[in-house]
Amino acid sequence: MFLFKSICADRRTMHFHYLKKINLVIFVLLLFDLSSGNTTQTDTVSKTLQTSNLQTNQSTTVDITTVTPRYNPNKIPRSLRLPNTTYPLNYHLHIVSYVHREEFQYNGNITIEISVRESTNEIVLHAKNLTITAISMRELNTHVTLDDLTYTYNERANFLIIHPIENYQAFEAGQRYRLEILYKGYLQKNTFGIYWMAYKDEKNGTVYVTATQFEPTSARLAFPCYDEPSFKANFTISLTHSSYYTAISNVMVRQIEPYIDVNAALGGIDGSMLTTTFHTTPAISTYLVAFVISDFVYISEEYRGILQRIFTSPHVADKGRRALKNAIRTVSTFEDYFGIDYALPKLDHVLLKRNYGSAMENWGLITYNEDKLVHWEGADLHKRQSDILMQNHEIAHQWFGNLVSPEWWSYAWLNEGFATYFSYVVTDMLYPDFKVMEFFLTDIAERAYSLNYITVRPMTHYVENNTEILSIFDIISYHRAACVIKMFHHAFNQKTFIKGISQYLRK
Repeated sequence: MFLFKSICADRRTMHFHYLKKINLVIFVLLLFDLSSGNTTQTDTVSKTLQTSNLQTNQSTTVDITTVTPRYNPNKIPRSLRLPNTTYPLNYHLHIVSYVHREEFQYNGNITIEISVRESTNEIVLHAKNLTITAISMRELNTHVTLDDLTYTYNERANFLIIHPIENYQAFEAGQRYRLEILYKGYLQKNTFGIYWMAYKDEKNGTVYVTATQFEPTSARLAFPCYDEPSFKANFTISLTHSSYYTAISNVMVRQIEPYIDVNAALGGIDGSMLTTTFHTTPAISTYLVAFVISDFVYISEEYRGILQRIFTSPHVADKGRRALKNAIRTVSTFEDYFGIDYALPKLDHVLLKRNYGSAMENWGLITYNEDKLVHWEGADLHKRQSDILMQNHEIAHQWFGNLVSPEWWSYAWLNEGFATYFSYVVTDMLYPDFKVMEFFLTDIAERAYSLNYITVRPMTHYVENNTEILSIFDIISYHRAACVIKMFHHAFNQKTFIKGISQYLRK
């Protein structure tokens, strides 16, 4: 009897461990399938809006004249999703800002190296509220400039469609092209795209700050691009700005060069400016590209080869030391926990008077509402817990969302659910006295399951237009997804779960 019980117990144990391994494989495969790739959906659109000659003239003053091509891409049924026929490899972006002179229009120059996956008669990318002044395109192998092209704009989809005047396959599979677009854009008053804010300095002078918020679909407000998360590419960014300001972006500065605004100098205005150029980023989704132009000051600390800086306006200088210490500890804890190093040489934390939401997890440059990090001294325990969890949520995104991104916004819960759950896990590790995992039940689980009614959407829910995409960032993507991930964590032992997560992050 004892032997029989032992054999049965051994078999049950073997079967249990086998099921756990099978479940782990399924879990990891599910995550792999949902992370960054390319898919398309279909929808119909019918509105013809604008068709213009494609210009090869490099002057920013060139006018775009209206033509009527024999091929009109707006007459075909069209999805709101980008086609997969072409793919961006790298971007070179140069923006010249005159906000220091209270001019809120900027000049932009974007060069995109494009790979053609399937032969096609059009190249489709996003642009919104931008004035195109010139476009040129050439094939990289032959260096031949394509001069029989035009472009059409589809307002409903925010598509800039470059295509031949005649209907033929102008772009051959396997070829690479260099597309250059000169354009003008506007700094936004709201917190989408490239936006501006101002504050008064100690002499009552007005100081302007320029920042970005591209998630989920606002990079197209800043520059023409493939504005979907699966279309990752390398970015090399140059920013021309007042010599009284500094610029930061996702990665470190490569060089700073003087730039003279000739028109200002001729008008008797100080035309001295600077062009700050940054190192090239890793392959990155457009929604994670970021930069800030300001007169901010910073405090910094380097640990394990990662430089972390807290940028603030001068009037709250030195108020972010606790936030800096927390960031140092949190990054190193995540590295140890997942066995995966933070991918960049620096991580900046920028405190802004105006920011969309509490914070934004741009890769290497997190932006926050100022009051979230600078007022910890004297704050009550609940506020300190809340602000630390918020900061750790954004740091978690440097792995979940930045290192590995969902292929489409239907899977936003992969970003937000993991970041929410692991912000609690790491905060509990660093601040055990806070007992935040007890608060998880009231802060997260109660909210998540308060939506238990028949019409609630599933976590993975197809969205297509901008309104639907914004709506996906809700309690389900943040809280319910975090609860499901917590259940997975408890279904496996710690070693097995972390092994699966590490495999997902290493994909």
